[in-house]
Amino acid sequence: MLAAGCGNGSPESGSDAETSQEGEDNSGATAPTQPAAPTYRLLSKKGLTRALLGIQAMPAGYSQDPPTPDSLDKTFCDYKPPFTQKVKVSRDFTKGGGMSAELLRVGLRQYANPQQARASFKALTRALATCTGETYNGTKMTYAPMSAPKVGDGSVGVKITADGTPLLQTFALVGPTLVNSGGGGLMNASADDVNTLLRAQVKAYKRSATK
Repeated sequence: MLAAGCGNGSPESGSDAETSQEGEDNSGATAPTQPAAPTYRLLSKKGLTRALLGIQAMPAGYSQDPPTPDSLDKTFCDYKPPFTQKVKVSRDFTKGGGMSAELLRVGLRQYANPQQARASFKALTRALATCTGETYNGTKMTYAPMSAPKVGDGSVGVKITADGTPLLQTFALVGPTLVNSGGGGLMNASADDVNTLLRAQVKAYKRSATK
């Protein structure tokens, strides 16, 4: 196939192409094929909520917090997302209390289609590449890039330090949805827990959206 593609179109080159083609036919070789990309269904809010990890997926000692009303999304350095998610769900978990409390969160943001989700993920990664800090509601926030598990169609992580308290966030693109996990605490922020949750949440979402 390479010889035919590089031919100059002259009559002499045609015979070479035929000979090459005969050799390929006799060998029985076929070009390798790429596996088809998975297709993900758009889920209702109820279905997306069922795809969230539950208490049994958390490390020992965590309890699930009551649901909280949706709040306005705060973006890093107030960057403008190209699209708004159609459905957003999340769950929060707490371990301990007071100064030693540790928090974990998982979330799913589903867009109208994979193209909108990919554009939103690209905007997020661009913002994290340039946004190093800001002040929000009187709290000084600093941002630093953080490695994230290689899952989904792309992933990115960020370490947020808010008035000295570390908070870790990871995001992964999976079809029409952005999957996220986060955690932190005044005394401790476990990157291992946050990364493990992202892997587990991606798997749980895939199971729900590809049935």
